[in-house]
Amino acid sequence: MPRPKREEQFANSEICIVHAVQRCVRRAFLAGVDRESGKDYSFRKEWIRRRMEALASVFGIDVLSYAVMSNHLHVILRNRPDVVASWSDGEVAIRWLRVFPGRRMEEHLAEPTEHEVKTLAGNAERIAEIRQ
Repeated sequence: MPRPKREEQFANSEICIVHAVQRCVRRAFLAGVDRESGKDYSFRKEWIRRRMEALASVFGIDVLSYAVMSNHLHVILRNRPDVVASWSDGEVAIRWLRVFPGRRMEEHLAEPTEHEVKTLAGNAERIAEIRQ
């Protein structure tokens, strides 16, 4: 049975609370000590927490709870379309360019240039798509 698309599960304009699970494949290890290889992957828990915190600060999403297990991750998220609707086009462009810098791949969540922000903010159709 095919998995329903995200837009078929809830509307982007409604505030929803979602429980999402992401599993590792092929017996890969996410966090903790792998009994097979003896390698310690505990450092990944903090790395995942910091990344979720950074992404939640950019997108209109609240991370209500999370659990990093040995081979999977649980997150409980709340989308905030009400907050996103209050952002200016410039702010939407800045937030988008922090996460998706295009050819500026030197660091994640880097501040975009003024020219990049103005160019993206000037494209009303693209900003509407990103805001959604």
